[in-house]
Amino acid sequence: MTNNSKKQKALLYRFLALVAVLIVINIIASKWFTQLDLTADKRYSTTSATTQMLQNLKGNVSVTVYLKGDKLPAAFKNLANGTEELLKTFNNHSKGKVNYRFVDPTNNDDAISTLQQFRMNGFPVTVNDEGGMQQRMVFPWALITFIPEQGEPRQMPVLLQESNSLVLNKQILLRSEMMLEYNLGNAIRQLAKDQEDMVAYVLGNGEATPPHILGMIKAAGAARYGMDTLNLQSVVQIPNRYKAIIIVQPTIPFSDVDLFKIDQYIMNGGRVLMAIDATLASIDSFQTSPTFSALKNETNINSLLFPYGLRINNDLVLDASLNAGIPVAIKGEAQPQKFSWPYYPVLEGNEKVPMVKNLQGVLARFPSSIDFNKNNDEKVKKTALLQSSTYSRTVGLPAVVMYNQSIMEETNFAAYNKRNLTVAALLEGKFISPFAQHQSDELKAFIEANNLIVKNAGNENGKLIVISDADILLNEVLSDGPADMGQYRFEQAFRFDNASFFQNALTYLVDDDNLLEARTKTYQDRILDPKRAKEEKNKWQILSIGVPVALVALLGLIYPFLRKRKYAGK
Repeated sequence: MTNNSKKQKALLYRFLALVAVLIVINIIASKWFTQLDLTADKRYSTTSATTQMLQNLKGNVSVTVYLKGDKLPAAFKNLANGTEELLKTFNNHSKGKVNYRFVDPTNNDDAISTLQQFRMNGFPVTVNDEGGMQQRMVFPWALITFIPEQGEPRQMPVLLQESNSLVLNKQILLRSEMMLEYNLGNAIRQLAKDQEDMVAYVLGNGEATPPHILGMIKAAGAARYGMDTLNLQSVVQIPNRYKAIIIVQPTIPFSDVDLFKIDQYIMNGGRVLMAIDATLASIDSFQTSPTFSALKNETNINSLLFPYGLRINNDLVLDASLNAGIPVAIKGEAQPQKFSWPYYPVLEGNEKVPMVKNLQGVLARFPSSIDFNKNNDEKVKKTALLQSSTYSRTVGLPAVVMYNQSIMEETNFAAYNKRNLTVAALLEGKFISPFAQHQSDELKAFIEANNLIVKNAGNENGKLIVISDADILLNEVLSDGPADMGQYRFEQAFRFDNASFFQNALTYLVDDDNLLEARTKTYQDRILDPKRAKEEKNKWQILSIGVPVALVALLGLIYPFLRKRKYAGK
C-alpha cells in the first residue's frame, strides 16, 4: 500500500470518527439540557423554585404571546426577545411540557377576539412607518393555558409590561424584563393547582364592604384566589379550610372572644392579613370645611398585636419627600397646581424582602406608624415591609389636617427628622398566645360553653401581615364609579402598586412554595450615555474596527517572513 493510500485511509477514519462523535454529542444534547449563564445579573437563569415547579408539572402548558409585529418599537422587541428566551428555558426545564407561540394580532380576527374576550387591551405607541410617524396598538400580553392530565383546561392572561401608566420608557420595559420570570411562572403555578386556594374576608366588626373592596376582590380573582366571607361572631372557630383570613378597616372594637378566635387560628398555623385604621380621617371631609380633625380609631387590636411583638401607634405618618401631592387652586391661575401633601405618603418596599422588592410605590392615606417590641423575639421573626422615606415625622392624635397647608407654609425638612417609619410589617413563626395566662370572665364562659381546648403556643409556623392604613387595600369610589386599587383621584391615569402588594402578600401567606424569589432579580441598565457616545464615537470605532484590521494586516506581513526563514535552509 502506498503512502498516499495510507494517508487517505487515515483521513477517512478520522472523518468517520468525527461524525460519530458529533452524533453522540447531539444524542446527549437532546437528552440532557444544560445552560451556562455568564451574565453578571443572571438574566438568563431561573430561580430554583421556578425550576422545581416546572420540573414537577402535572400537565402541559401552552403560552400564546401577542407581542409580535413587523414594526415593533425597539424596546418592545427587546421585551419580546426576552420573553422568548425565558420560554425556551421554561420548555427545557419542563422537558417539553411548556410550549409557546408568538401571534401577530394585526389583521387576525381570531387573535383580536381572544384579546377582547380576556380584556387584554392594547397600548398605543408611535412608530416610524412609511410616510412618517404612525400610531399603532401594541399588545404586550400572553395567554397561558394549562391542560391538566385530568380535567378541563384553565386559562389566565398575563400582562408582560410592568407599568403603572400609559407613558412608557426604556426603564419601565427593563423592569418588565426583570419581572417576566415571576409573572409567567407564578401564573403557571396558580393554574397548575387542582383548585383555587380559598381565603376568608372577615366581617362582624364594621369592616369595609363593597364598593370599596371591589378592587381587592378583582385583584384576588386575577391571582386565582377564591374569596369567601366569614362573620366572626357566627362561628366558634375559624375553619382551617381557609388558607388565610383578611381583616380590613374594622370600626367596631374587637371583644376578647373575637381576638381569641383570631389568636387560636394563628396558633394552629393560620395566616392573617389585617389592615387597621388607627386614625379616623378622610379627604372627603374637605367638602364641607378647609380643615378637619383626625381622631383615634379604637379597635382594641393592640391587645392581640402587642403580645405578638408589635403595636400600631395612635399617630399620623407625614412624609415631606415622597407623597402623592394634592391640587390647589391658585388665584389668577387657570389650572390648579400640584403641591406636596405629606398626609398621603408613597411607601417604599423593603428591598431585602422578595414580597415587596421592585414595587414602584404604594399609596397610603393617613397611615399610622408601627413599632416592634421584644415580645416573642425568640420564636417570631419580625420584618418591616413598607416604609416612609428619610424625611418623615409623626404627629399625635387628635391632629388638625389642613387642605392648603402646603402653600400656606414652606416645607421645613428639618422638622421631618424621622426616617423609614414602618407602615406594614410581617410577623412569622411559632407565636405564644396572650390568652395562655389571662382570660376575661366573658372569654372563660365562651370557652367552657363550647368545650374548647386553649392552645397556649403555636406548634406550626403562623404568618401575620399588619398594615396601619386600611386604605392601602381599598379603592376609592368616584363620581363615575369605583376606582381601581392604587388609583388616586387626582391622577387617575396612574396606578400605584397597591394591587401588586396585596397579591404578593396573599401569595406569601397562602403558598409556602411560592415563586416570590424571582422578584429579587435586578438587571443592569446597559443603555449608553448619549453624551459620551457622541464624544467618544471615533475612539471606539478605531478600537473596534481599525485595530483588528491592523492586527490582521500585520500578521499577514509577519507570517510569510517567518515561513521564509524557516524553510530557507532546507
